[in-house]
Amino acid sequence: MTEYNGTKNLLAAAMKKLMKKKSFEKISISDICEECGMNRKSFYYHFKDKYDLVNWIFYVDFLENVSVTSFENEWDLLVAICNLFYNERDFYKSALKIEGQNSFRDFLYEMLTPFVAYFVRDLFNTQNQEFFVTFFCDAFLVAILRWFSMKNEPEPEEFVRQLQEVLWTAADRVVENRKNSMEK
Repeated sequence: MTEYNGTKNLLAAAMKKLMKKKSFEKISISDICEECGMNRKSFYYHFKDKYDLVNWIFYVDFLENVSVTSFENEWDLLVAICNLFYNERDFYKSALKIEGQNSFRDFLYEMLTPFVAYFVRDLFNTQNQEFFVTFFCDAFLVAILRWFSMKNEPEPEEFVRQLQEVLWTAADRVVENRKNSMEK
């Protein structure tokens, strides 16, 4: 591992540790640097701000743990993403609460959009692909937030199974209602 990545990894580990103890808003660059024994100049050499650091952590976690080409379908990819969040849930619970410009939610949304677009294109034959992508990205983010707010959140596989059940049940109802309305 190069010194460049080693420094980034030390800063990331410090941020993860701090986010387990206190809210993101209360963490300063000085806190992060103190936690890993670096100076502010080193931090700013690698990251614009603490938002950039949080987004980099997810980006690296995602690249290291979620290989998109190894999944048979969108559900397996979703389980992998949920496993990533679940295994580091203290960090991601806190990261998902960050609001405002450059927030982790915005970054996650941006990262998920191409994957969702790919699956939407395969699942739905519609001219309004952008609306469908936005809808499913929003739904996923809200579902993740709800999942993490549960007292005893289910394991990732169970959570995704529940999402599947909701979507398949809703799809079945829509088809049934459409069929009934056409018969009238």
